[in-house]
Amino acid sequence: MGAADFLLSPTVQHILQLVLAEPARQFAAADFAKLCKLDLPQVEETLTHLLGNGVLARGEAREGQPETVAANTAFVFYPELRRIALKSFAAAEPLRAMLQSKFRASVQRAFLLGEDAETGALNLLLVYAEVAPEREALDQALRKLLKSGALRQHVQADVVPARRFEALRRGDVLHARLAADGCIDISPTAPKKSRAVPAPSMGFLQRARQRLGGFGP
Repeated sequence: MGAADFLLSPTVQHILQLVLAEPARQFAAADFAKLCKLDLPQVEETLTHLLGNGVLARGEAREGQPETVAANTAFVFYPELRRIALKSFAAAEPLRAMLQSKFRASVQRAFLLGEDAETGALNLLLVYAEVAPEREALDQALRKLLKSGALRQHVQADVVPARRFEALRRGDVLHARLAADGCIDISPTAPKKSRAVPAPSMGFLQRARQRLGGFGP
């Protein structure tokens, strides 16, 4: 279960993920059904609910074209919805799962530093302890998230060594971004250390044979 599941149904999360990633874009019900792989009647019912509560706004009507909707940026809880989405289903959860499965051995800490005001891309900071994650593998994993629909916004990832991260001081630009309210810690769980397998206990006869074996010629 995702962190937002108790607040928002899966269908609402899918729709919000799209409209919040591109607030100015107009979507028809069929767009949501296709992009989110949902049944059209389910989408239409959910859109009616979101329109009725002011979460979405109707697009400009065009003759012969299906009705469209977009994010209602004037909605009183619009900023909170964006934060909830980024902290859970729209960014933090898919990115953390990707880091956990593919880069847990190299990435020590990970932070979402917010969104680029011009491009809308997510700013991701990765901190590695010893060996940096391979850039090609990281870019490929991020492209896969976008292609699957688990992520709807492009990601600009910066990778820094732990020694630089630990040396940050007040006044550093990066320190200020990490201390900002919009920063989200999405660090993967550290890999568990494998436990040494204990040697099987020896019985009395085995110990006796081992000792006697030491008295050979």
